[in-house]
Amino acid sequence: MGATRKQEISAETRRRLVAAAWELAAEGGAAAASVQAVAERSGISRGSVAWHFGSKDGLLKAVVEEAFRWGTEFMRERLAAAGPQTGVEALIEANFALMSRPESHIFSTLLIEAVVRESPLRETYAEEYAKIRGLYADHLRATGAHATDPEAVAAALLGGTLGINIQHRLDPGLDRRRAVTAMTGIYTDALSGDAEKRPVPDDAEQGRVR
Repeated sequence: MGATRKQEISAETRRRLVAAAWELAAEGGAAAASVQAVAERSGISRGSVAWHFGSKDGLLKAVVEEAFRWGTEFMRERLAAAGPQTGVEALIEANFALMSRPESHIFSTLLIEAVVRESPLRETYAEEYAKIRGLYADHLRATGAHATDPEAVAAALLGGTLGINIQHRLDPGLDRRRAVTAMTGIYTDALSGDAEKRPVPDDAEQGRVR
């Protein structure tokens, strides 16, 4: 068997392990993606996890990296095809489409564990979110979204969409479409300067509090 064939088999084994761990973690978090469960789901021996990733933590890091790579590519394609949508609206809609995919459950199921200071996923999540914020900021600049501080607006946008998505995971009855539409209106008005043109309510103008 030539070296190239061995490399192909190794790459396929790695891909299947990541895919199995992704499915399991998306369904039930890191605890569900045990080495035994991953081996059973992928049909590959347990020893292959250690061989390819060193440990379960190494496998989960690979899952997070692959998930963000997929998510970023999905966002880029959506933004490129946005047509008349520009700036904030396109970003929010691309995120909405991404998080409507079942594969995206992985982001929220592992996020809670990633925020723990000792988590082996913390650094990976931080790095990947920094890349996403960069994507948002670059899009805002490219589309002339009137953001004086694209990096700060990108962080706020990501935080808003992330918050809506987490709430929806906790409460599937939440109308995510309505929340996203409201968020889009708030941001587009603010960044276009429309908010400054609105008349101030009498009570607020006179400083009265009900």
